[in-house]
Amino acid sequence: MKMMIQADDYGITTAVTDGIVACAREGVMTQTGLFTNMPCTEYAVKRIAEYPQVLLGIDLNLSTGSPVTEPEKIPSLVQENGAFLTSGMHRERDKTDRHHVRYEDAFLEYDNQVKRFIELAGRKPGYVWGHAWSSEETNRALDDIAEKYGLFNVMRETNVTLEEDLESQWARPVVGKDGKMEFNVMTQIENDPLQMFIDGRLKKLEEALHKDELFLLHTHAGFLDRDLLKISSYNMLRAMEAGFLMSQEFKAWLKDNQVELVTYLDVYRQ
Repeated sequence: MKMMIQADDYGITTAVTDGIVACAREGVMTQTGLFTNMPCTEYAVKRIAEYPQVLLGIDLNLSTGSPVTEPEKIPSLVQENGAFLTSGMHRERDKTDRHHVRYEDAFLEYDNQVKRFIELAGRKPGYVWGHAWSSEETNRALDDIAEKYGLFNVMRETNVTLEEDLESQWARPVVGKDGKMEFNVMTQIENDPLQMFIDGRLKKLEEALHKDELFLLHTHAGFLDRDLLKISSYNMLRAMEAGFLMSQEFKAWLKDNQVELVTYLDVYRQ
C-alpha cells in the first residue's frame, strides 16, 4: 500500500507551521501546501527546508488573511479594510450571486501568490491545491495558473475529492439555527482521530490496505495559538490530527503493514 500524508494551510500561523514541521520530523508527513500571504510565510519556508523529503506545494488562498496583490487591484476579493472576504462572507454572497468574484481578480492574486512562493523557496510549488471556498471563476483561474507555470494540479490530475477524505469522519461541523457551519471546540476534541483509529473505526484505512490501494490521508494538522483562534473555527481539530499523525500507534501501524509513504510527484509524475 502506498500512502500520501498531507497537511493543508502550512504557514497560516506560527503554531500551525510548527505542528506540521513536527509531523515532518516524526517521519510521517509527505506533503504540505504553503500559504504565501500570511505573516509567518517566510518562517514556514525556512522551517520546511530542514525536511527536503516533504513535497512543498501551494494552497492558493482567497479567503484567509490579506492578499499579496494590492487590494484596489482585486476589488471583488476584498473587504473595505483590504483583507480577503472570508469563506463565510463568500458563501453569503453566493446566495444572491454565485459569480461575485471576477476571474481576473482571482487569476491576478493566484499569480502573485505563485510568484511569491518562487521568490521565497527558490523553486516552483510541487503541487497546487485550492483553499476553502471556490467558484466557477476561481476554479478556472486556478486551472489557468497551474497551466501557466506547469504545476501539478491535484484537483485535475488525480481523483482526489474532499468529500471522499478520511478526514470527513472526524471533521464534523456544528450547524447553527441560522444554517452557518461552526466547529464547536468540544466537538472537535471529542471527535478524536487517534481514538477512532485505536477503536478500529477508520475502516477506509483497512479497506485500502487490503486492496493495496494508493491512499491520501488528508489533514489540517498543526498546533494551536492565539492567531489561529482569531481567524479560523477549524482550530482544536488541527492539534488532534497532529497528535494522531505523530502517535506511536499510527507509526507502528505504518511500519507493521509496510506502508510506503509517497508524494503526488512520486506517483503521478515519475
